[in-house]
Amino acid sequence: MRMTDDILPGRTLSPALLGAHLQIALRNILRHRRRSLLTVAAVAFSVFCLIVFQALMGGLHQKMMESALSLDTGVIQVHAAGFARNQTRLLPLPTPKAITIAFKAAGITNFAPRLKAPALIIAGRHSSSVYLSGIDPAQEASVTLIRQKIVRGTYQLAPGQVLISKGLADALDLNINDSMTLMVQSFFGQTRTDRFTVTGLFATGLDSFDQSRVYLSLATAQTLLDAEDSISEVAAACPPAQAAKLAGHLQQYLPTAAYQVMTWQELVPDLAQLMELNDATFRLLIIILFAIVAMGIANTMTTVIFERFREFGTLTALGATPGGIVSLVMTESLLLGLFAALAGSLTGFGACVYLARYGIDLTHFTSANQYFVVGSVLKAVLTPGDLILANTITLATAATAGLYPAWKASRLNPVKALSHV
Repeated sequence: MRMTDDILPGRTLSPALLGAHLQIALRNILRHRRRSLLTVAAVAFSVFCLIVFQALMGGLHQKMMESALSLDTGVIQVHAAGFARNQTRLLPLPTPKAITIAFKAAGITNFAPRLKAPALIIAGRHSSSVYLSGIDPAQEASVTLIRQKIVRGTYQLAPGQVLISKGLADALDLNINDSMTLMVQSFFGQTRTDRFTVTGLFATGLDSFDQSRVYLSLATAQTLLDAEDSISEVAAACPPAQAAKLAGHLQQYLPTAAYQVMTWQELVPDLAQLMELNDATFRLLIIILFAIVAMGIANTMTTVIFERFREFGTLTALGATPGGIVSLVMTESLLLGLFAALAGSLTGFGACVYLARYGIDLTHFTSANQYFVVGSVLKAVLTPGDLILANTITLATAATAGLYPAWKASRLNPVKALSHV
């Protein structure tokens, strides 16, 4: 067998043929260094943007969920059946002990029982409508961040003590150790009032939340509402991605006739929809970005074909098959994509490492945003899946962009190609 037979495109695939394809493709990439460099740089920049945007989007979603779910909602909540139809009515949960057993059986260790009801807070000549929450301080701290938001006083709640926000205290002219009155409607429909002492002030930074929440101990709330040993909800903290699975486990122990198990997507539907909208927008940007990339690679490869008419004509005259010509051109296109993917991945990974450590301060834009309560610094969250996705899209785009030029090259007439000037 002649040596040329070993390197002709279209012959049986062998290490020698594969090496020859790579050698020819690499030679032609290096032959026009400036053009190849510009193509690789443009594609690498797209890969860089894709990786960084993915990481920032992941960080944004993590920040949004952390803020929205750790303020009060939790990832999963359990209520009495019918809660979703009438959330203003006090519906005590039946057999609270059964709920504790269900959570432990499902492997959920961080959960907090609560007793919630609307109330009127009265302080001297001032008054305000609020929503009181009877909590167990220790268990509540495992689900929400209220303890971390105490700015004055203490988080501990003894009988007759309440936590209110600093903003509400300022509006009602209250301070630590001052007294105020809570008026509520009991479980039996009677109006109840009692005096309480302010023991702590919190500030989450979200005025709509701060102005409407009052915390007291669970036992105190039960006495005030004539709901001894009762709770109205249980909130749990767990990985948001596992919410549906864990909710399914809970429902195996809690019959739907008596209990309603709700995930964060049901409790905060606007957050779930906003994240879906972000994802859809991001996918559209990817399509636009890599459509431009594909056109750039296709333009480069088309130019290469026209410059190498005589070379392809010679290969065809020597016995190269159309499939072999396609393989040769596709190898060059994929090499361009591979170099760009490597360059874009390295620079993108470096940028994500920096952004994961220092982040981007968005305080000026998010000071009153409910999804940035836990902080206004957006940090990148990069996963191995993000890198794999970016490189897969890049190589697939390079392969797709090289198909048409490769097809054109495979259809060249060798006689016309050899006479091409």
